[in-house]
Formats: sequence, C-alpha cells, structure tokens
Amino acid sequence: MAKQRDTVLDAMRGIGIVLMVVGHSGFGGSDFIYLFHMALFFMLSGYFFRPAENAAALGRFCLRRVLTLWLPFVAANTIFTIFNNLFLKLNILTGDPRILELPGNQVTDPVTLKDIVGRTVHWCLFDGGTQLGGALWFVQALFQISILYAVVEFALRKVLHLQDTLTAQGLVSGVLLLLGWHCSRTGWNVWGLGIVASGYCLFYLGMLAHRIGQPARKPGMRAVLAIAAFAVLLALLPFGSVGLAGNQYPHWLFLLTASAAGWVLVYEIAHLAALRPMLGRVLAALGRATMPIVILHFLSFKLVTWLGLLATGGESYLLAAFPTLFTGGAWWLAYTAAGLALPLLVYQPYRAVKQSILCKMGKK
Repeated sequence: MAKQRDTVLDAMRGIGIVLMVVGHSGFGGSDFIYLFHMALFFMLSGYFFRPAENAAALGRFCLRRVLTLWLPFVAANTIFTIFNNLFLKLNILTGDPRILELPGNQVTDPVTLKDIVGRTVHWCLFDGGTQLGGALWFVQALFQISILYAVVEFALRKVLHLQDTLTAQGLVSGVLLLLGWHCSRTGWNVWGLGIVASGYCLFYLGMLAHRIGQPARKPGMRAVLAIAAFAVLLALLPFGSVGLAGNQYPHWLFLLTASAAGWVLVYEIAHLAALRPMLGRVLAALGRATMPIVILHFLSFKLVTWLGLLATGGESYLLAAFPTLFTGGAWWLAYTAAGLALPLLVYQPYRAVKQSILCKMGKK
C-alpha cells in the first residue's frame, strides 16, 4: 500500500512554490519573500530525510536523487538548449542588442549541434545553466546538499559508531555555515559550493524540526504564531534580504533567524489552510507539481508578456525580456497566474500517464 501523503506538508510546498513564482513576477514585496522562501524548500527536504542503514540503502538514496534532481536539471537545460534556435525565431530569446538596455537581460546566439552536445556535458557537471532554466540552481543545490548530508550521516554512524548524530551533524552544519558565510562575503561560489555550505544547515534545521515534532494547536494559537513570525520577518527586512541563488545574505545569524521564522509562518498558514478543504487541495496540488513549476514558470511568463505586447504595440524583441517585461499594477498577478497554471496543466497529463504505468507495473 502506498504511503499516504501529509497534506499539510504538501501545502507547505505549495505555498513555497507560489512564493517563488510571485518573487520572480515583479511583485513589489519580493525582498520580503526572499527572506525565507527558498530556505523553506531546503528545510522541507531535511524534514523528510531518513538516514541510510547500510551502504546499499545509501546507494538507493543517491540513485533516487540522481533520478529526481540531477536528471531533471540536465534534461530541462538540454531541452531549452535544443529549442534555443526556435526560441530565437519566436523572440522568446533574442540576439537584438537593445535587450541589454533592460537590466538583467542578455543577448543569445544561435546554437549548433556541437554546441548542444558540449553544453549538455556542462549541464551534467552542474557547470552553468540556461536563462529559461535559471530557477534550476535550486535543484542543483538540493542535489549536492542532500547527497553530502546523507554521506556525512552514514559516515558518522558507521565510522564513528554514533547512534544519534544530531549533535555531530549540528557541529558539521555550523562549520559549513560559517564557511558559507565567508564565501558569501568573498563572492566565491564555484559549482554552487558556497550555496551548499550555507544550505547544509537549513537541511539540518528541517531534520531538527522533524525530530522535535509539533504539538497540536488550536487555530487561534496558529494564527498568533503566524503573525509573530511575520512580525519577526518584517523586523529583519530593513537589515537586508537573502539571495540564496547567489549565496548572498547579511550574516549567518540573519539567515538562520529568517529561515526559522519563515518555517513557522508557512507551517502555521498551511495548517490554517487545511481547515479550508478546497484551499488545502489546491495548495497540495501545487506542492506536488513543484518540479514542473520550477522548470517552466519563466517560459510561462512569456505568454503574459506576449499578450501585453499585443495590447501595447511594443516591439517583438521585448518578448525576450527576462524574467518579466511589464511591472507595476496587477501585472505580477498575471505573471503569477501563468507561472503556476501553465506548468500545472502540463504536469497533469504526465502525472496521469505515470500513475497508469505504475499501476500496470504493480499488477504484474
């Protein structure tokens, strides 16, 4: 029998993925969202982590991470590269130098078969990525962190003969956090290893949250805790924000405080959302579609930009504006809706086919 999913934790993923898309949509409050939204995913992964009891189990864990994280990273970036020339013709990407007048944009050149093969090799080694696959930095970091954590956990248990590694892993995560903060201050982040050093402690915090557990609370108390966590995050906002994609944050203690407050905020909101069955189901569905949303939301934004250009008569090369072209007003709502709905529509047939195949395999 398949293990029943925790709808609250799925809803937490759903809230997190909504916040990620909103943060990329041009929303005016993105700095607040950036305080905790990606840390939340590292912590959720740590929450679900279970130590490998032997070398075979460790191997299976690593293989699952290869299939669920490394493979989507490589496949998505490779597919975006294969479609590079088509995207140029459609103005989803552009070689027009005028695009450089918009901050954060780049000129894209056509690719050859040799380019596709060469770049795929780089994607396999986590060396760079495509513009449309820009959010996949998180997938890379999660792969690296989870594999490292599992190996360290296995070594602590087997080599040092530790039954309970909570303290030892806390020391390891503390050392890596200080190293990650040093990398943040110096700007060193080769192969994303600065992010790995900083994010390891977030993975550990998720595991710690699972170990501590959460007592049952009445809705009123959950609302109070959510408001308190929100207040803490607001108090932190004047001192800076968190850009884990570039391993940037003001201080290691700032990162820990913001991440912990963000966890409490989203955890309590997810429980409150579960009281509304329809809302809980929607968030849980989004939480289960995290990977396709991460991969496709930037591309989905192009639909809104295209419709906006049709309405305003803008030049076609502006469709390549990344991640969005139109700002102010309710544009961020339109970008968010497209960034969530289109990947979800793509995911549903895939999910149905996958479940059908698994069901047939289970009958054999």
